[in-house]
Amino acid sequence: MNMMKRAIGMACLAVAGPALAQSGSGWHGIGQAAAPPDAASVTIAATGERTNREIMFCVEGHVMRLNEAVLHYPGGNTQSIRISERVADGGCSRGKTLSGRDHAVVSAVVTYDQATLAGGSARVQLFVR
Repeated sequence: MNMMKRAIGMACLAVAGPALAQSGSGWHGIGQAAAPPDAASVTIAATGERTNREIMFCVEGHVMRLNEAVLHYPGGNTQSIRISERVADGGCSRGKTLSGRDHAVVSAVVTYDQATLAGGSARVQLFVR
């Protein structure tokens, strides 16, 4: 019975995705952009907040397979993050730890498998906490 409750809870979290990310969990959005169906990456401008330790990627509009993100920081520094997750419509990736001292993400280039879009459209969102 306990496993059944856990499975139902996990299913509810998967459906809640971005809505949960914005509510009391400490996650908040810092940028978003439409993912072109005919490209393999999307560039997202972000707010550049400095107090964050983790980043998460959410998708709305279509299921996507997110591969990698290159985060750009002030002064030209970058951090590559391997995502390698299939994210459901309305879902989010696992949280990823930001490295270094200055966590002010000013933009992110997120690569994805364009075949999973199948000509559809989606919006990729960045959340931090």
